[in-house]
Amino acid sequence: MPDDRPWPATRELARRISSTRTGEVDAPARAKAREAVVDTLGVALAGAGEECARLARQLADREGGASRAALWGAGGRTSPSWAAFANGTAGHALDFDDTDFIMLGHPSVVLSPALIALAEERGRRGEEILAAYAVGFETIHALGRALNPRHYRRGFHATATLGTVGVAAACARLMGLDEERVCHALSLAASGAAGLGCNFGTMTKPFHAGQASRAGVVAALLAEMGFTSGPDALETGFTAALAAEGIGPGAERFADWEGAVKPWGPPWDIARGVSVKLHPCCAMTHTGIDAMIALCEREGVRAGEVEAIGATSSPMAKKILRYPFARTGLEGKFSMQFCLASAVVDGRVSIPQFEEASVRRPLVESLQRRVTFEVDPELARDDPESHRAEVWVRLKGGREVRRMEVRPKGHVERPIPAGELREKFMECALASLSKDQAEAAWEGWWGLEGARDIGPLTRLLQPA
Repeated sequence: MPDDRPWPATRELARRISSTRTGEVDAPARAKAREAVVDTLGVALAGAGEECARLARQLADREGGASRAALWGAGGRTSPSWAAFANGTAGHALDFDDTDFIMLGHPSVVLSPALIALAEERGRRGEEILAAYAVGFETIHALGRALNPRHYRRGFHATATLGTVGVAAACARLMGLDEERVCHALSLAASGAAGLGCNFGTMTKPFHAGQASRAGVVAALLAEMGFTSGPDALETGFTAALAAEGIGPGAERFADWEGAVKPWGPPWDIARGVSVKLHPCCAMTHTGIDAMIALCEREGVRAGEVEAIGATSSPMAKKILRYPFARTGLEGKFSMQFCLASAVVDGRVSIPQFEEASVRRPLVESLQRRVTFEVDPELARDDPESHRAEVWVRLKGGREVRRMEVRPKGHVERPIPAGELREKFMECALASLSKDQAEAAWEGWWGLEGARDIGPLTRLLQPA
């Protein structure tokens, strides 16, 4: 008789995670992991002053317990799991952290806070953090290959769902758990994974990142202590609940787990890099923003000359960018209309454009109302998750100009040099640190791989 049992994805991932040694993660993978970690630290320092980050730290201070891990961009220490929560929330507060198009989410903002907090508590070396990051990233890619795009189309926020399991994998590797305990950690994380796209444009989106980071830590810690779970959570319940279009017999086989897990491991996916954001807003706006800035520069467009603005992109972009008129900075991060209006008025879309006073500027509000945002029929037919965007501007007098961008600058296929990454880090870090402190933080964390003790490095992330 044929074996109808689903392919054992949870067990196979646990075997691979537990058997990976630090030295097996090669130099190119470690270098890209370092870039991702450092970029995350920068945006977390910039986001530390946001209200959602302040409230997260307040809760961590009240509930967190042991003083073993630093809170970035502020004073104080707390337990590793609560540090992961507070720092992860701060890291996603501005939506300036990196993104990945297999995960369809934000990998580094969930992995980095968890790994750094645990490493600080347990005295792990920098190279161990980077190897564990590579393992977590690889696991997230396996999940993304198995479940996306169906998972994302159903309304889940993959940063929170896939991210939770990826964090558990990374933490289990850092802690050196055996195969059985890694299996329990993955299954525990699968039960703790949650996050809904309907909360985009509110404080709950950064909460998703903080909660995923914390839940992954908790899953690994409980597994280490002997907490048990089912051996097949990913290939059965996780698939049926988060990707299948129905329930009942066969729903667990809706995903090709064997095909998704097969590429796991050397060569490491992180060696290709992640997509670094150069605008602090949803990645689906970035091609439109880049196209509009370039168009205005090329054609000499001035805000006062604009009669109408238009943009087309994919069905996914239209779904995610759910605010046709932004009334707050958080809504503006998920509004193509607001981002294009800001690009025309300021020639850039960075942190200041999302401050409440900037959002409410009469000229920006007026231009928002003149933006038409529609689905590109070609993308709807051929590539519904595409980031491609075309923008046009009609000027007073009737002249119309247009431009298309396929990928934004900073995309994994359009990477930025280390010098530009440093510029971004410094701009972000200065929101919490002095110039000397920010420079010291960059230099210290850029040398993460050689660090024997990251305690001195985490202290560089706190104001003097």
